[in-house]
Amino acid sequence: MRPKRDLVLFSLLMLLSCVPPPSKEPLRREEPPVFRSGKDLYPLTDDGDKKSLLAAIDKSLEFLEKKMAGGESIRSWSGLFQNFFTPERTHRTLKLFREAYFLSGGKAEMETRISEKFAFIGKPGDDSDPPLLLTGYYEPVLEGSLERRDKYLYPIYRLPDDLVEIQESVLPFGNESGKKKIGRLENGNLVPYYAREEIDSRGALLGRGYELAWLKDPWERFVLHIQGSGQIRTPEGKIVRVGFAGSNGRPYRGIGQYLVQLGCIPDQDLSLRRVREFIRENPERAEEIFNQNERYIFFRPIESGEGPYGSLGVALTAGRSIATDHSVYPPGALAYLIARRPVLNGGGKAAAKAPLRRFVLNQDTGAAMQGSGRVDFFWGSGERAGWMAGEQRDEGKIYFLAAK
Repeated sequence: MRPKRDLVLFSLLMLLSCVPPPSKEPLRREEPPVFRSGKDLYPLTDDGDKKSLLAAIDKSLEFLEKKMAGGESIRSWSGLFQNFFTPERTHRTLKLFREAYFLSGGKAEMETRISEKFAFIGKPGDDSDPPLLLTGYYEPVLEGSLERRDKYLYPIYRLPDDLVEIQESVLPFGNESGKKKIGRLENGNLVPYYAREEIDSRGALLGRGYELAWLKDPWERFVLHIQGSGQIRTPEGKIVRVGFAGSNGRPYRGIGQYLVQLGCIPDQDLSLRRVREFIRENPERAEEIFNQNERYIFFRPIESGEGPYGSLGVALTAGRSIATDHSVYPPGALAYLIARRPVLNGGGKAAAKAPLRRFVLNQDTGAAMQGSGRVDFFWGSGERAGWMAGEQRDEGKIYFLAAK
């Protein structure tokens, strides 16, 4: 969902900034990853269903096989885990895990097999601060029209023709690229591309033929930008799926933290629901609040019935796909996630928390995913997934599996 989600990729909670911005501290390359035995993490229970795990593994295998076919099998990955996760080794890990997990006769046999066959690799400082922060994201389903009419007044745009992207370097593994310069040419010089305020408030792109669809609600448009993809339901009942096509290259700033800094919302009350309520109660301030986030997302139609798509170019799997910083964590790799998830009441508010222990696949990234302390959990599509994503905020641990 995120074709290449920039954004894309966040957890609604983090992406809508219902948590403080991620730490910008540099990676401590001198500190090695932490190795654990599977026995150290017992019980290796998985609270998801096997069908979704198999689907997510197959998607990662699809991604890795394309990379290997393109000649990347001889290259190592340059991130935090360095040589632990070449495409070949990650591919072998997924194949071996699928066999060990799905052919085990029961829980005890499965735990024994996985402990014997795999190393569990965590981030440096695994048992110290700052802890890993787990948030959630989802694919919204929104009301919209393919043309401007009635109450459909808020456009979403395709990638503009005048947007220029210059690639400065390319990482040797995965779809993620190195530093990029994004802007537009003005008198032969590259200048920053229009910010959100210039596009949405001043109409910098309006009427230039870039409109893909028109939405009914500016809040829903902002949510779509944060999530990086979504489904648009037209008045005729047609469903149009759109996905991430690019961004304006401007810095990301979360609006939840902005409201905390202004004293509008207490830090302990932050959630997607609370941010939405504040904007609904103060519609005259919506434009000012939205414009605090200069980053702007452009979309493309998604023709396939699958989706949404993550930054690896494969469809995400609800409850199994995660987004991370791919300069830190290996794209496509299998991990074991230990945290908690919200338990919702009838109004979509978290009434309690339950354990979350699950095998997940690293298939996405996003602008808010910076450093080793951030993981975003994909909850799926629609209203309930949005509730879960909006209430998801918990400390946790993650360990990437590598075949011994």
